[in-house]
Amino acid sequence: MLDFTPLQWTLLIIGAFGNGFLKRTFGAGVGITLMPTLALAFDAKFALVYLALCTTWVDLGISRQMWHNWDRRITYIFFPGMALGVILGGWVLTWVPERELRIFIGGLCGLIAAYQIFVEFRGRPVKIPPIPAWAGIGIGTVSGMNSTIANAGATLLVPIMIGQNIAPRMIVGTIWAIFFLVNPLRVAAYWNAGVLSEAVVVATLLAIPMLWAGVRCGVWLQPRMPRRAFNLSVLSIALIGSLRILVYN
Repeated sequence: MLDFTPLQWTLLIIGAFGNGFLKRTFGAGVGITLMPTLALAFDAKFALVYLALCTTWVDLGISRQMWHNWDRRITYIFFPGMALGVILGGWVLTWVPERELRIFIGGLCGLIAAYQIFVEFRGRPVKIPPIPAWAGIGIGTVSGMNSTIANAGATLLVPIMIGQNIAPRMIVGTIWAIFFLVNPLRVAAYWNAGVLSEAVVVATLLAIPMLWAGVRCGVWLQPRMPRRAFNLSVLSIALIGSLRILVYN
């Protein structure tokens, strides 16, 4: 059932540690950083579900830390669209072939990473007015689809939250709250699409110690490392990984 090569086991360990670390430190970056990495040795759908389940375990594990650190208004605005987007993304997974899915994921993650690098060099986004509910539903729908198809939903939400002058810790907490609600829908979407296998569930359960280690490192590092320097490093890795998927697909 778990007939993985040494390279695959190594990537699973890296994926689990990175998932816990990125989720607890920044609330984003899991998909654009780790999807290209895992997809080098696994089929894209396995990598998608593995990271989604790892994120689910992390969100459950950090619930106590995040409970009083999330923005209610932003969460309630984005959640309906996110839920719709997750359902639509699950439907897309049922008919998109593996090769085309890898091209789409590589291209999508590469574009998001490139845009995020541009935002980092440009500086803090200009402050925008409070997001109306209708816009939140639209943004949430796109984010939900990105989350289901490429594990990159939070990457779209974080710059918007920064523009709303939300504090970094509240951004991480709000992303946690949104995905705490969305995660069961994602798991159901993967099950309905036929990509939720026993092997990937067991692999994520075995990875829990590495998830915990990543979370603890994130707790230590968050107040100590300049955000911009870390973001540029992670996004550069994601961009290179995305290009490798496209080149070697």
